[in-house]
Amino acid sequence: MTGYQNPVYLSDIGATNLQPLFISCAGFQAIFFVGTLLMGMYLRKVSKIQPYISHHQPRLAIASIICSIIGQLGILFVSIFNTKNYHHVHMAMVGIFIAFIFLACCCDFGITYIFGTRPFDLDPVHRSTVFGKAKRANLYYVSFFAKIIWICAAICFAAAFGHYMKVGRDSKSAVFEWLILFWYGLLLVLWSMDMIPSAVRKYRSKHPEIYQTNQLDYEKQYGSKWEDFSQAQYVSDGADQNTFVHSPVLQNQQQLAQGQIQVNSPVPYEDNNYNHMISSETNYRQPLEPVARY
Repeated sequence: MTGYQNPVYLSDIGATNLQPLFISCAGFQAIFFVGTLLMGMYLRKVSKIQPYISHHQPRLAIASIICSIIGQLGILFVSIFNTKNYHHVHMAMVGIFIAFIFLACCCDFGITYIFGTRPFDLDPVHRSTVFGKAKRANLYYVSFFAKIIWICAAICFAAAFGHYMKVGRDSKSAVFEWLILFWYGLLLVLWSMDMIPSAVRKYRSKHPEIYQTNQLDYEKQYGSKWEDFSQAQYVSDGADQNTFVHSPVLQNQQQLAQGQIQVNSPVPYEDNNYNHMISSETNYRQPLEPVARY
């Protein structure tokens, strides 16, 4: 940086006595970024969250992890080779970071796209988390659409950053650099959207008294895909197992076996026994329409 500039480049701040802090922050965010992708793949493989439904998805996950590792090494070297003493190396590492993080995001967004365009292959709770009646009105497709908006805006910000730097308008270029930094943080929010259906299912399993009948009838109709992916057995110690282990389906089956839920036919109108009517009303077949909506 030469002369007056407002705001200053983050790289110029990192070239001061704050460089150790710059390196440590770059390293920590690299660990969290790569770790998020690794944990996402692991949790889907062990069916803790919605498993993969296409053989392309694990390949995209591996590709995104490899690209993210290369990209995050790039930003780590950006912090190590400061712009004051190693300007050309610094800028080359910035280019590597941008290119490979872009590829990592594209691969990861492809996984969400497959989930969003094939809702009938998803677990019933994931399929039922919808914003409308259209096939692609599920949460995964909405998440994919939001990610596309995010990446298009990021490309525009990066292009403006490079353009203003090239023409020597450093203050304008620095504005877009800081904008990219905060925009980059929104990616974690978009990733968290994919966890909402799993959170819904977990909440239902923790509150069987609320979703006792609805969840039982719904999953009896459609089946739960996750049971096909794991041979986990029901446990009664309250430990945190796969989300389908403590699902309302199994809890209701246990209660049925113990005679706690009486499945009776609807009472005729001439039956004047009020208690009988109350107990029978809860056993009417639930509607086909999904229960959870946003």
